[in-house]
Amino acid sequence: MRDPFEQVSVRSRKAGTYTAVGALLLFVYALMFPTQVAVVAVILTLPFIIMLHEAAHFFAAKRSGMKVTEFFVGFGPRIWSFTRGETEYGVKAVILGGYCKIIGMTNLEEVAPEDEERAYRSKGYLSRVFVAVAGPAVHFAIALVLMFAILFVAGDLRHERALTRLDAVTLGAKQAGIVPGDTVVSIDGKPITEWEQVSGVIAKHDPGDQIQIVVERNGEQIAKKVTLTGQTVEGQKAVLAGISATVVVPHPGFFKALAMTPGGVVSIGHDAVDALGQIFSPSGISKYMHVLSGSDKSQSANQERFLSPVGFAQVASHAVAAGWVAVAGLLLVINVFIGLINLVPLLPFDGGYIAIATYEQIASTVTRRRIRVDAAKLMPIAGAVLVVLMFIFVSSLFLDITHPVANPF
Repeated sequence: MRDPFEQVSVRSRKAGTYTAVGALLLFVYALMFPTQVAVVAVILTLPFIIMLHEAAHFFAAKRSGMKVTEFFVGFGPRIWSFTRGETEYGVKAVILGGYCKIIGMTNLEEVAPEDEERAYRSKGYLSRVFVAVAGPAVHFAIALVLMFAILFVAGDLRHERALTRLDAVTLGAKQAGIVPGDTVVSIDGKPITEWEQVSGVIAKHDPGDQIQIVVERNGEQIAKKVTLTGQTVEGQKAVLAGISATVVVPHPGFFKALAMTPGGVVSIGHDAVDALGQIFSPSGISKYMHVLSGSDKSQSANQERFLSPVGFAQVASHAVAAGWVAVAGLLLVINVFIGLINLVPLLPFDGGYIAIATYEQIASTVTRRRIRVDAAKLMPIAGAVLVVLMFIFVSSLFLDITHPVANPF
């Protein structure tokens, strides 16, 4: 990609001063609010992930014999740089990612005659696809690593199950003499074989009602009268007996976790594609516009939306509070999502360059002459995509400020 702010001109010294001040403020913030350091660290992973994406394009282009003239961390005015060989490396003022500049990405770019054979557009089909795919591939590679770490260390959380054996006892159940380790046999005469049945039976009652819970303890069945309590949980009224299930999480070994990892990432990718399909469906667009206008204030509708950097910071804060598994899961989903978005076969996404290269290869093979796509004809489509992306960014930023995302963990 290119630097979207390359035309902005600011003296390097001034840009460096602004960046240093920003870094200092960030450091002071970390000292004043140490519990937020981890949140800041998670947020800063996004620019780091973007740089890994660009580094993949860089090395793939170099490997394919293409000429890369710039590789920068950040956008906008240069703060510091050096040139090694034919590539300028450095840091720019707005550190929200970075870019590498490969010459001749389309026919619209002017390239010196002596460099034409090293332009992206002049290389073979496999080389161009290799360079374009390298960026999204990094995100899937990161997702695979994170998925393996979760499976191997934390366990297969997708297949965790709640037993009818009690892990904790509070409220009315504790007062009635039920203790952790008891196994629920029945409630109000209804046999309980799965924990999911418990909430359905209790929900039929009102706070203050008494129910009979039969538990098994040391091979003996004991009946207890439990008084239900009403509480507000996450903004909703609930009737509680004060019993919590023992949750069992399967822990696969090293090789089994390794074998399960690709399937886990594919499952998340499938969910992401479904979510995107729902959001961009006619009903999804209508729902989003209602949320944006404020006419739909339901919590479920408000959650089905894109996140701006502000929203990501909010979710990152919740994830840090929930623990490392939530953080890893958040980064996993984000990497899968970014990887899939970049494969959309439209410019300016990487998938657009893959689609162009594939079309040129097929058309050249069929017609037996070299076919090249005129990128000028695709610019209206690319412009429309950029408009949609800008609308998504601005609207999601507005919603994240006015209607913060609820804790998803």
